[in-house]
Amino acid sequence: MAIGKAGEQGVIWADAHGFSVHGKAALAAELIVILERRGIADVHAGVADTPVAAQLAAVYGARPLVVVPPGTDRAYVALFPLTTLHHDPRLRPLFFGIGVTTCGELAALDRESIEVRLGATAVPLWRLARADDPRLIFSSTPPDAPHASLDWVEYALKDPMRLLFVLNNLIERVCTTLATTGEGARELTVEFALTNTQVHIEVIRAARATANRRTWGRITRARLERITLAAAVTGITVHASRIAEREAPQGDLFDKGLASSQSTEDAVARLIEDQGDVVVVPQNSAHPLLDERTTWVPRTSVDTVRERLTPANGYATVATGSRAPTRPQLLLQLAPAPLAISVETAPRRDHLVPVRYRDANGWHEIVNVAGPERVSGRHWDADHAYAREYFRCVTKQGVLVWIFRDANARVPGTTARTHASTPAGNRWFLHGWWD
Repeated sequence: MAIGKAGEQGVIWADAHGFSVHGKAALAAELIVILERRGIADVHAGVADTPVAAQLAAVYGARPLVVVPPGTDRAYVALFPLTTLHHDPRLRPLFFGIGVTTCGELAALDRESIEVRLGATAVPLWRLARADDPRLIFSSTPPDAPHASLDWVEYALKDPMRLLFVLNNLIERVCTTLATTGEGARELTVEFALTNTQVHIEVIRAARATANRRTWGRITRARLERITLAAAVTGITVHASRIAEREAPQGDLFDKGLASSQSTEDAVARLIEDQGDVVVVPQNSAHPLLDERTTWVPRTSVDTVRERLTPANGYATVATGSRAPTRPQLLLQLAPAPLAISVETAPRRDHLVPVRYRDANGWHEIVNVAGPERVSGRHWDADHAYAREYFRCVTKQGVLVWIFRDANARVPGTTARTHASTPAGNRWFLHGWWD
């Protein structure tokens, strides 16, 4: 059943399934009266078995209420011109070429001729002209999230152990529902109904989607020990607020860690749930200094480990048991912090280049050097300004090292005010090496 203003395409749909013909007409008439009371004039209604017939009756009907007799939708739609049905404007010259102007003329053709003459894009319009409308007026109602509740009125609970007993039973019911659908919950919402008419809400999160009752019971008990309720409890409701499919990755018999992978993931999940953000991942920025470019951000899911072991990154074990082929290359290994070193230099054109340096292992001769690569910035901030000259050097032992001279390196014991006058421009650091 469609209700709308004559000559306009805006309609209101009403589901009248199960009503008799007179009941459908009475419902449509009542809806017209309600809309007119709200100040909407010239409202028409159409009642039919299919959405397309009801819409045409409501929008183009001659009377305020048009009821299409059951079983006559196709004959009713055949009376209307094709312009009443929404279609691609590019089809209009094709319809004109074959002499089709009404819905009845289009419905008289068979599907094969429609596809050959007009193409597949005209098939949906042909079906509407035959009153074959597969559209759903209303989308299907999504199922409710798994939930369980328990209320009591003759007494109130304050004992945490009794509350935990009730919570475990409710969580077990929720987990059973999740397990039957092959899903897991990432988040449970617990609502405590208190005697002071308030509702205390606690959101409990797990490190990964799970339907394990023991896991949720352990997390819930740890949370219950840390919360304080303002009054006694008269009811508890538990529902899964975040649901995801449980993952079941295919194992590799040639992977030596297959047998212990599940135990490892369980251990990491318990660390996340008990200690918080213990799993971190690198996040890179556009900072010109490599030692300040990468920051570590917390990751609340153990799926991070699995994401980093994907074939796209070249770390996953392939089906044959060998690792994915990668091109051999040298990787830059940065020191945790730049290591102070002593450097002897020699002049080269307009700058000095290192010829050997000394670290904790002694002196190292440099046989080849490239650079300098100058990086500077933050000159307006004396405490955070930087000015470096980077050199890539090859030692006599064949090691490729990365050293730099820091013109703004502060000498220990100085302050920002005396920093500019101290001889700090000759300080050298070993930043990393290639391996």
